[in-house]
Amino acid sequence: MTKLSKRLHSLALFVNNQDCLADIGCDHGYLSIYLKENNLVKYIIASDINQNALNSAISNINKRNLDIPTILSDGLNNIDTTNLNTLLISGMGTNTILHILNNKNKLKPIKKLIIQSNNDYELLRKELNNLGYYLEKEKYTYDKGKWYLTTLFIKSKKKNTLAEIKYGYLNNPEYNQYLIKQEHEILKKIPFTKLKIKIQKYLNIKHIQKAISKKK
Repeated sequence: MTKLSKRLHSLALFVNNQDCLADIGCDHGYLSIYLKENNLVKYIIASDINQNALNSAISNINKRNLDIPTILSDGLNNIDTTNLNTLLISGMGTNTILHILNNKNKLKPIKKLIIQSNNDYELLRKELNNLGYYLEKEKYTYDKGKWYLTTLFIKSKKKNTLAEIKYGYLNNPEYNQYLIKQEHEILKKIPFTKLKIKIQKYLNIKHIQKAISKKK
């Protein structure tokens, strides 16, 4: 059986056996293989924009004699989403993810988005709310010296609050401590010659601490 890193396993936790899923940016295919081997999805296809990465995924899939269709595609361009209900996207930044999702026709049948962005979480939450997806769950995972945020969005008329869009759910105490520490480190590096920026960063830290206290 395929073993996953903590980062990839955190994505698998948001999958269920009713998902007809496209793994966008599948890289070596390990996550797709794990989901198929463990019967965690109803149906899955693996896709990547890079032919070498996709060839690696195909090789790994064939070694395990699994039936996982693979598609070379820039995002959703070459993927027929008609019979899909879930997209899983990881290993890229928010702007790239939003570019992939900037196709309303392709998104019509998609009820669920499992996303692990490398940056700009607030922008991701905001824009997906605008696309009609509600942030239902988040999971912070520490793997190989870095924090990863895995998010689950569900198609819904519900909207997240401004605080949820800005800070997320802040449901991991260890990550919360790390976040505050990082913000303080940034604050220290802002010179007093840029007092307005320094004050704004200080106020931002206070807002984060207040949001965290409400979660306790």
